[in-house]
Amino acid sequence: MTATSQSQTQNTSRTISVSAVAVLLAMLLCLVVTPVAPAEGAPKRVVALTPFAANTMAYLGVGPVAVGQTLGGDRRLAPVLNRTPKLKLVHPVGPSLEQLVRQKPDLVFTSSQWAKGTQAMENLGMTVRYAEPTTIGGVYTQMRQIARIINRRAKGDRLVRQIRSQVRRNTGGYRSRPKVMLILGVGRTPFTFLPNSWGGQLVKLAGGQLVTGGATGSGGFARISDEVVVAENPDVIIAVPHADTEDIPGMIDYIKTNPAWELTDAAQEGRVYISTDNRLLQAGTDIGQTIGLLRRQYLRN
Repeated sequence: MTATSQSQTQNTSRTISVSAVAVLLAMLLCLVVTPVAPAEGAPKRVVALTPFAANTMAYLGVGPVAVGQTLGGDRRLAPVLNRTPKLKLVHPVGPSLEQLVRQKPDLVFTSSQWAKGTQAMENLGMTVRYAEPTTIGGVYTQMRQIARIINRRAKGDRLVRQIRSQVRRNTGGYRSRPKVMLILGVGRTPFTFLPNSWGGQLVKLAGGQLVTGGATGSGGFARISDEVVVAENPDVIIAVPHADTEDIPGMIDYIKTNPAWELTDAAQEGRVYISTDNRLLQAGTDIGQTIGLLRRQYLRN
């Protein structure tokens, strides 16, 4: 064999080896991210009405047969769920029973916000479990609960460790702690996020000082006036429009041009932001990423 032939043979062998490795890695990746059938003894057909439950199931390797369609929440779903059927959710009962029955679920993971629909689902023979946390600590508890129910305990423990690690990487080392007011926009009426709200907890972890004008309430939000917003004079205002899809653009325009807030430091410095992707309203598995986003884009700390 000539030196040239030997070199060509070696190059061919290397190409085959590299190709084989690439194929093997692709196969392994598919095993990691593609949901598979539920384990022995676990519910066979599960519907997940919240982004949190749907993503947790996907990351545990089990695909729900359908997921809830939440305003802004679909953008937070794991890519592997893109083709999973979506069920429209309507306050206060959740999914249409007619649509839900077509999925023939053994189990439905739901949220307390859809509690009025629970009895009807149970009357149809479905097992219903509340699986949406309202606190950061509850994220880890609920993940383990979902993992236990679908018989993926070991994977659940690993997922909890991963989420905790992501949170640690995105917290601490704050260069500043700006005053932040989170506003839920409902029509022309502002509601402030309270410290017990999901968004309020995230702002605190991101190093912000949540200001509320002294408002209180058990539901996570309290109605305030524009005068209160001005009196608090926040460094940053993050507004979350809450309306039907067709009304969102008009609400965004109103928030950005609201003359009542013009004298706040936030408006003067161009730090009035709009959040429309549901991250600050509803729990998710993306806690670490959301904290990082808050710090980079809004708090700049």
